[in-house]
Amino acid sequence: MEMKVSVEDVSPVQKRLSVEIPSEKVKDQLEKAVNYLRKTVSLPGFRKGKVPRRIIERDYAHHIQTEVMHKLIEETLGDAIRQSQVTMLLEPQLDKSSEIKPDEPFKYSVLMDIEPEFEIPDFRKFELTRPKVEVSEEEVQEQLQALRRHFGTVETVDEPRAVEEGDLAIIDYTVFIDGQEAEDLATRDYYVEVGQGNLNETLEKGIVGMKKGEEREIEVTYPDDALNTRLAGKKVLYKVVLKNIQIRNMPELDDEFAQRIGIGLKTVDDLRERMRRQILEDKEKAAEGVVRQQLFDKLLEAADFPVPERLVEKKLDQMIDNVVSHMQERGVNLEQAGVDEAKLREKMREDAVKQVKTELILDKIAEMEKVEIPTEELKRYSDYVDEHYQEMNVSREQFHSAVFDSVLPKIRAKQTMDFILKNVAIKEEDEKGLETQDQD
Repeated sequence: MEMKVSVEDVSPVQKRLSVEIPSEKVKDQLEKAVNYLRKTVSLPGFRKGKVPRRIIERDYAHHIQTEVMHKLIEETLGDAIRQSQVTMLLEPQLDKSSEIKPDEPFKYSVLMDIEPEFEIPDFRKFELTRPKVEVSEEEVQEQLQALRRHFGTVETVDEPRAVEEGDLAIIDYTVFIDGQEAEDLATRDYYVEVGQGNLNETLEKGIVGMKKGEEREIEVTYPDDALNTRLAGKKVLYKVVLKNIQIRNMPELDDEFAQRIGIGLKTVDDLRERMRRQILEDKEKAAEGVVRQQLFDKLLEAADFPVPERLVEKKLDQMIDNVVSHMQERGVNLEQAGVDEAKLREKMREDAVKQVKTELILDKIAEMEKVEIPTEELKRYSDYVDEHYQEMNVSREQFHSAVFDSVLPKIRAKQTMDFILKNVAIKEEDEKGLETQDQD
């Protein structure tokens, strides 16, 4: 008797695959599981291999149920999926299963996430706008000032004066939430470059005007959606003590300074020109980012569809991992930063949904337009796998799969974006934000 397979729709992006395995096969697997245990289990009062079957079935009932269930699913799921002719986006997820009984069929079901159905947008009709890229003298001057600040020296202010914008203030502070001191949030010898926006704005402004040794109470009201759940929606009192004031002595902007900065620079004008080129390059990259974001928005607007929740959760996992990695580089984790992961996931969910939708759209366009990853690119990553898989203590096949699954979809998506951008009209804005010319 063959197993029975049926498929039902759960949602536009999910199906339920139900499988019924005949009792004969269930009974056979039960026999194998019990006989294996009888041969291998040692119990007090019985010789190995001589434990009565009823004792094995009684004492190892849960183990037998679990092992037989896993074995039956493992042996039948692949064939069941092939019979269903359903193409999945992710590995199937066990939905429910019946008990294992020797004279009854075993029934189980899995949920299968499938690719959503949608019309591919006619991207060739899109019109995009690229911001006009120009570099002002003020922008060059700002970068030169930042460069001078970076290479400046720091010294303590000796005269008895108050904190001014631009100073480096060294502070201690204690934190009170709902009148109770939060000892773990207290900080000592914290450096604040006043006016740079690296601290809470209210707290930073409250430091201005303080004198060395002065203590000041500064109240900060946090929004309800603050990522630090301990502070969200709270009025928090900071007791701040100013320990010291320092200033930066910035080097003169002269030819000698320019020569210190880089090879090939001889004069201030050389440095200015290099700064201008760097700003221009950064702005051109930013303009390209604006164009690509417009394209993302238009693709999403033209093809709205539901996406599998598990794909969204997978994307959120990646996004959270990136946040954690960046925080670890600064020597802190989510808990130390007071960031609630559940709240962070909820805040990032909308962006995760958009990313998943965009990836699905680009993948379909790549198939339709036959966008392929160049052979030399594939060979480069294959060579990388050959060179490094032993360092990872995994097989070549495992490392190959990990690298290609994570890297190649991104490369293909970028190539697809590049292909689309070559086939859409892109206009440039003038200084007033008006479209001036077709860059197609």
